[in-house]
Amino acid sequence: MSRPSILRKSSSLVLSLGFSLTGAGTVMLGVLLPVLAQRWHLHDNAAGFLFFLQFLGSSLGAVLTGVRRVRAMLLGYGILIVSAGALGFAGPPLVFAVFFFWGLGLGMAMTATSLYVSDRSGDRRAANLERLNFAWSAGAMAAPILFLHFLGTGNLRPLYGGFLGSFALAALWIALREREEAQALAASRDGGAEMHSGWFALAALVILAMCAVGVESSLSGWLTTYSHRADPRDLTGGALATSLFWLGILVSRLVASTRLLALLGRSRVLNATLYGTAASVILLIAAHHGHVIDAAAGLGGLSIGPVYPLLLSFLLERSPRGWIFAVAGLGSALFPWATGALSERLGSLRYGLIAPCAAAALMIVLRFASAHDEKRRNFAGLSRV
Repeated sequence: MSRPSILRKSSSLVLSLGFSLTGAGTVMLGVLLPVLAQRWHLHDNAAGFLFFLQFLGSSLGAVLTGVRRVRAMLLGYGILIVSAGALGFAGPPLVFAVFFFWGLGLGMAMTATSLYVSDRSGDRRAANLERLNFAWSAGAMAAPILFLHFLGTGNLRPLYGGFLGSFALAALWIALREREEAQALAASRDGGAEMHSGWFALAALVILAMCAVGVESSLSGWLTTYSHRADPRDLTGGALATSLFWLGILVSRLVASTRLLALLGRSRVLNATLYGTAASVILLIAAHHGHVIDAAAGLGGLSIGPVYPLLLSFLLERSPRGWIFAVAGLGSALFPWATGALSERLGSLRYGLIAPCAAAALMIVLRFASAHDEKRRNFAGLSRV
């Protein structure tokens, strides 16, 4: 194997490991929420606002990424290092600002890594983005299990220290080994990719992506608390529901990147997973027992897993820019917050899950409308021939 090939494989491995760390960092707040809420006396509305700040920061980080991917990755990991150190000592109200910067670092690191991989993927963009998001899902799935010890002891500083050291190692590799891709710099000079479809189709894709990450973030953020409230005696069971959710995402993204896309194509996979997502959220709302919640969580992960990477592959064909991640990331800020606000207002987290349920329904409507618009435009084009 040639030296360039070895370096490229090593780069892919390290970037994937770093991406899996950002997955763990993204779900950290949701997994630790029962302990943090008790320690800081947070009601659901205040806890939802923490989610809002983290994901608002993540969206802003996506906007700030720009076309210099390596520089953005370094800056993102640098912010994460400082934020991880601050989390070990912060309490209300300072912790609200810290979680905003934690999200800012995550947003920059994740967006820059995704764009960097996309820039050098060529025709294999969809499959490579599925694999990258598989790595992210692996970190998100492992996090609830790895965090169980800290949930039990209540001492979270070693956990934050572990994040700090891991992010520092990732930043060191990037600084020493990664270089800017010529394709990204050329795109910045040319003004980006052309829009190959109508504005309605583009807007529908963006809103679909917003809803997809909104459903994913709402469920991953609130599942531990939701399951724990169903059985207050078993905090481990709450973390298990979140792990099953991320296990479902992990499996579905692995299968989508290796088999389903080749067999069925992107459109059919997307359509099937949207209906599965809606069904799983409805089942979750209807569930009253821990085992049913666990099953609904696993089904939800299997369904929602391929959706965002598939939408991302469609969107990056039209514009390889960070604003796509930023707008989509607004769903991560709005829907978990709306879940907490509805729970506080209506007196039950079960009612709070109406927010991700509405997002799942909207995705189906938008997908149907965009497919109809595409058929109408194709028919109009044929009639002019």
